[in-house]
Amino acid sequence: MFDEIDVYHRGVSLQKKKDYDRAIESFSKAIELNPKYTEAYFSRGNVYEEKGLHEKAIESYNAVLEYNPNEPAAYYNRAVAYAKMGNKPQALADYDEAIRRDPDYSKAFFNRAKLRLRMGEEDAAIEDFSEAIRSNPKDPEPYVCRGLALANQGKYDEAIEDYDMAIRVDAEYAEAFGNRGNAFERKGDNDRAVENYNEVIRLTPDDSKAYYNRGLVYFNMGKYNQSLADYDEAIRLSPKESRLRQSRGIVHAKKRHFDKAILDYSEAIHLEPKNIDARICHGLALVSLKRIEEAIEQYDKAIDINPECTRAYHSRGVANGLLGKNQQAIEDYSKVLQIQPDDANVYCHRGVVYTKTGNIKAAMDDYTKAIELRPDYARAYFNRGLVYRIAGELDRAIADLSEAIRLNPTHTQAYQNRGLAYEKKGDKVKAKADIKKVKQLQRSR
Repeated sequence: MFDEIDVYHRGVSLQKKKDYDRAIESFSKAIELNPKYTEAYFSRGNVYEEKGLHEKAIESYNAVLEYNPNEPAAYYNRAVAYAKMGNKPQALADYDEAIRRDPDYSKAFFNRAKLRLRMGEEDAAIEDFSEAIRSNPKDPEPYVCRGLALANQGKYDEAIEDYDMAIRVDAEYAEAFGNRGNAFERKGDNDRAVENYNEVIRLTPDDSKAYYNRGLVYFNMGKYNQSLADYDEAIRLSPKESRLRQSRGIVHAKKRHFDKAILDYSEAIHLEPKNIDARICHGLALVSLKRIEEAIEQYDKAIDINPECTRAYHSRGVANGLLGKNQQAIEDYSKVLQIQPDDANVYCHRGVVYTKTGNIKAAMDDYTKAIELRPDYARAYFNRGLVYRIAGELDRAIADLSEAIRLNPTHTQAYQNRGLAYEKKGDKVKAKADIKKVKQLQRSR
C-alpha cells in the first residue's frame, strides 16, 4: 500500500520525464490521501504551469497558501502565472508578498523588475534589478537587464558598466556582448560595437541577429562589402526573415545596384506583404531606375496597409512631381501635413510644386512656414530667395540667398543666384565676386 509520500515522489519522477498528465494524476492522488499536503499542491501547480494551464496552476498555489500563508515561493509562482495571464496588478501584488516574506528573493526582484518594465516603470525596475544583483551578484542576467533599461534611458556608459559586470560573471554570456555592442553603436563607437558583435558570433555562430547587427554597423561605417557579407550570412541562417532582405536591399541601393536591391525588396514583401518599409524602399529603387509608375503602385499599397503612413505619402508626392502630376503631388504633401503639421521638409517640397504651378503666394507661405519651423533650413531660404529673384524683389532675394550661404557656405546655386540678383541691381562688384566664388567651388569638387 502506497502512502501519500510514495505517490508524490512518483509524480515527481513523472514530471522529470515530462509525462505531465500522469504526474498531475499522482499529485492529485497524494492530495486525496492528505488534503493538507502542500508539496503536492505546489508541484501540481508547477506542472499545470508547464502545460500552460495558468488558472489551474493558480488554484493549486492558492491551496498552498491556504495551509502555509508565509510561503514566498507560492506567491512567486502564482505571480508568474498571473503575469502570463496578463493580470499585471495581481502579479505585482504577489511579487510584493514574496519579497516581503523573503527580502533576499533574487528571482522575485528580477521578475518584478521585468514586469515593471512592461508597465513603463523604468526607474522602479532599475531599483529591482539592483536588488536582484544585491541578492545574487553571481547571476549575470540582472546586470544585462538593468543595462538594457539604462540604455533605454540614454545612459549608455552606465549600461556598458553593467554589461561589463555580466561578462566578468560569465565570460561566455553572448547576450551581454550583444547588448554592449548595441550600446557602443548608439554612442557612435562603431569599432567597439563591431568588436562586441564579433564576440557574439564567436560564441553563437548561428545567431543571425548578430550578423544583422554587425552588418548594420558596417553599413553606417560605409563598409558596404562587409555589410553585404554579413547580411548574406544572416539570410542564410534566417531565410524567412523579411527585414534581412530589406536591409541587404538598402546596401545594394547604396551601391547603386538597384536591380539587386529590387530583388531583395520584392522577396522581403513576399515574405511579409505588410512590410511597409520594404514597399517604400522598393519604390525609391524603382524611381532611381525611372520606373516611376511602378514606384507609385508600391506607395499606393503601403498607404492601403497604413493610411497614416507619412513616408508613403511623401514618397508618392515626390514621384507624382517627377511625372508632372503637380496637383496629385500637392495633395500628397498636404496629407502628410495633416498628420504631422510640423514637418518643415514637406512644406519646402510642397512650396517647390506650388512654384512650378505658378502659385507664388502659396509657395512663399510654405517656404516661410518651413523657415519658422527650422530657422537653420538653408534649402528653404534658397528656394524663397530664388522666387523673390524671379519676382524682381531683389533685396529680399539677396537677404534670403545670403542666409542660405551663411548656413551652407558651399551652396553653389545660392552664390550663382545672388550674383544674378546683384547684377540686376547694377552692383557689378558683388556680382563678380559671387560668380568667382561659384567657379572656385566648382573647381574644388
